[in-house]
Parts: sequence; C-alpha cells; structure tokens
Amino acid sequence: MHRLRQGSREEGLLRQGVLTVPSIDLALLRSQSMELAGQLDDPALFRASLRRMMESHAHRLLRRGRSMDRRCALQAWDVPGLLIREVEAALRPAAHSRPASALAAADAVWVDGKLEEKLLAAYLAGFSRGSPELRALLLRWLEGMEDPTVLHALSTRLSPPLAAENPTLFRSQLRAWMESAVPALRRFGWMALSAWQQEKSSEAIFASFELLPIIFPETDPETVRSAAKVLALLAQTVPQETRAWLEDLSPKILRQGRPFFRAALPSLSPELSAVIRPPRPE
Repeated sequence: MHRLRQGSREEGLLRQGVLTVPSIDLALLRSQSMELAGQLDDPALFRASLRRMMESHAHRLLRRGRSMDRRCALQAWDVPGLLIREVEAALRPAAHSRPASALAAADAVWVDGKLEEKLLAAYLAGFSRGSPELRALLLRWLEGMEDPTVLHALSTRLSPPLAAENPTLFRSQLRAWMESAVPALRRFGWMALSAWQQEKSSEAIFASFELLPIIFPETDPETVRSAAKVLALLAQTVPQETRAWLEDLSPKILRQGRPFFRAALPSLSPELSAVIRPPRPE
C-alpha cells in the first residue's frame, strides 16, 4: 500500500509541475537506437543493450510496481513514449529484412522483460510473417499472461501474419483459445479475431460468424466486451450479412447471449439494434 500511495503522490506532483520528467537527448537516443538495430543478430547482446537503454531513460520516481494502477499489470520501466517510437523506427528496416533474427531477439527480450520490453518483443515478432516458429512462440508467451496491454499487442502484431499463413489452422487455434478454461486466453482469442477482421478478408468474416456462438454462454465481462467488438466490426464490414445472421437467431439464443448483445448494442446501427434488443419476458 505504501508503494501505491507513494506512486500516486509523485504522479500528482508531476501534474502540478512540482516534479519534472528529465529531458531526452534526442540525438543520443537516436544513436543508441541505431546501435541497437545493429545488434539484432545477437539476441543476448540486443537484450542487454535494450535493458541498459531502459534503465538509463527510466523515470525512477514513476516506475510502476505490479498492479499499481491496472489489474494484472506488469512491472514497467515507465520510459517516455518517444523512446519506444525511436527504437521501433530504428529497428523496422532490420527487422523487416531479417525476420528470423527479429524473432530470436524478441524471444530473448521477452524473458523476464517488463511491460515495455514485452511490447517491443511483440513488435519484433510481428515481422516473422507467420512462420511455424512464431505460432510456437506465441503459445509459450501466452502461458500465464494476463496483462491486457500485452495481450492486445500480441493480438494486433501476431494475429495477421499467423492468419495469412494458414487461415484454417488459425481459425482452429482461435476456437481453442475461446473455449479455454482460462479467462485471459478467452479474451485473447476474441482480441485476435478482431485483429484478423481488420484485414477484411473473406476468411476472417466467415470465421467470425462461425465462432460468435461460442460467446453466448460467456460470463466473464471482459471476454464479453472483447467479443462484442467482433460483432461491431462485422456490422461495419458486412451489414447485410450481419443482419441476416442476427435474424436467424432464435429468441432462446438471444436470451442466452443477453450480456453479449447488451455489450454490442452501443456500436450497432438502430436497424441492427432493433433485431437483437432482448425480448420482453413472456
């Protein structure tokens, strides 16, 4: 509790201007980022150099401990966002041309990494273009992971290349996540489907309609909200097909999926909302 109060007090002082965040030497930061990009082929060296960068630029007064301001949150360096943007920009050409090296570096960074390191690992892994190694790595990274920010990053970075490589296999993997006994994996499954939907492929649309019934008995509110985004994206992309799908649902199914449909209502058009609005009790 002391650590939470201390962090809140210091953040308040920052907002009041009593404390200031140390300025960044942009030229030095860019030089460090380019040097880091040159070490992509050496995972151990890359990890050590990145850790030194995080350590040197971290605001020690604002370092967040586990679950200080977010449920299931990881520890974080609380480095400025500019650092992450510069590192990503410097790494992009090398990671694009050497995806295998990027994947190896990502895996090295992930181990014992704090929030920013895991987010950067997800960024690097996304360049692997859907290799079998990427799928194995993602399954391993998801073990025990509950941080919503990291789960979202993994879904947006890794889902598109995995789906592009083998849509049928990816659809089967989505079902496995959505039917998992672990709530975080169920949430991730719907996040991953939403990320795939952004590609606007026919495979993603077909998979969405096929998998949505899984959510009807769901009781976890966060999972329900994640799934509601899938229906909202369908309504935007293929409104006529979405309406037809909804009209085919029986009143019993509508009642069973009431929490899901209630979560989806704000994102839907009045026409679609009228179709799924929960029926009055008989």
